[in-house]
Amino acid sequence: MDRYEGRAQLAWWANRSTCLAQFPVRVAAAPDGDGWTAVVSPPLEHDAHEALQLLLESDPVCTLRTSDGFVTTVTAEHSGDLTRLRLNTFPDT
Repeated sequence: MDRYEGRAQLAWWANRSTCLAQFPVRVAAAPDGDGWTAVVSPPLEHDAHEALQLLLESDPVCTLRTSDGFVTTVTAEHSGDLTRLRLNTFPDT
């Protein structure tokens, strides 16, 4: 998926059947060619902003699902702006 650009969802799961939260994002390949950038879109309301911050701090591992059905596990991080995230493929164990 290194060339994908478009709409997607980031989701945090408690288990296989319980989704804790999901956020719509626009995804594009990172400028350095390693991983992707994700921009939360539309902008988050205050409660959702706090929920995303808590999820990123407690467990940055989430599921990325693109609009064309591609699904993968990624780590998400931000550098001060919660609306702009850096996504990297999570290594399989």
